[in-house]
Amino acid sequence: MPIKRTKAMQPLSRQHHNGLLFCLLLKKGVAKQASVKIISDFGIQFWQNELQYHFHLEEMYLIDLGNTYPVLVNGLQKMMYEHGIIHTYFKKMGIHITYEEITQLSELLEKHIRFEERILFPHIESIISSDALQRIGKAVQDEQNHNCMQYPIRFWE
Repeated sequence: MPIKRTKAMQPLSRQHHNGLLFCLLLKKGVAKQASVKIISDFGIQFWQNELQYHFHLEEMYLIDLGNTYPVLVNGLQKMMYEHGIIHTYFKKMGIHITYEEITQLSELLEKHIRFEERILFPHIESIISSDALQRIGKAVQDEQNHNCMQYPIRFWE
């Protein structure tokens, strides 16, 4: 059953849905032993066109919530820590990455998204003021919802 997200947080959740799709496509590509180069190119494009900016949005609009709502600090710190680890995997994609590391990235990103969707976002929505929630919503309301399946090389099939 899908999680009901406040209107303010829906754009970030839609981006998370695409992130989960990305993870699934990585897993399928590894299972089919698709070219590591093609999977890496796909991953780099996803990072540059979607995930990097998504992380930026979360860091820009959510991290400061910890100043006003100290109860959120641990979850926000975990978010930041995981962003750093995930970014490291994408840097490796630009140099050299193995099937095992692609699988690790997929699992880590999926776990991270599930943490944000099941724990962090509901906690934020239940704690912060409606004004603060509206400010976040206004800031991210025009965000695009991409579909990583539009990648021209369908290595996962």
